[in-house]
Amino acid sequence: MKRRLPAIAALAAASLATAALNGCTSFTDTLERVHSESFDTRAAASEGWVGVTMPEWLPEDASSIRTTATTDESSAVIAFTGGEPSGCAEGTRSTLPFDGRYGGFADASELPETVLWCGPYEVHETTEGWLAWFNATEEGQTPES
Repeated sequence: MKRRLPAIAALAAASLATAALNGCTSFTDTLERVHSESFDTRAAASEGWVGVTMPEWLPEDASSIRTTATTDESSAVIAFTGGEPSGCAEGTRSTLPFDGRYGGFADASELPETVLWCGPYEVHETTEGWLAWFNATEEGQTPES
């Protein structure tokens, strides 16, 4: 029995390490006080969107939708591929995405001067698709307030 104890301990340690690695993103998100979700289609996103209501401007053919928002919903980033967002107007960029996990801008020379304003979100087409972001400008502000 004593010979099996080290083998069992090693197996348990390997299992815990695997579980920790698989949960790394959610653990990191918890530390950073954000939540992240991903959806294959807009239809899937409409069923599983977390936090505030899914933006109406998200195109019907949007796919590979990934989103990260702070737990208080005061900042959000949405990346997706597909058609152009609807109901938006061109305007001057005022902020930048609070989180760079979905790409965006390699350096300051790539910062767009103009963006699409889709409600409270700033949206910009990138080489990977579309990148949208919201940053509160007042205490307690969310994309819905």
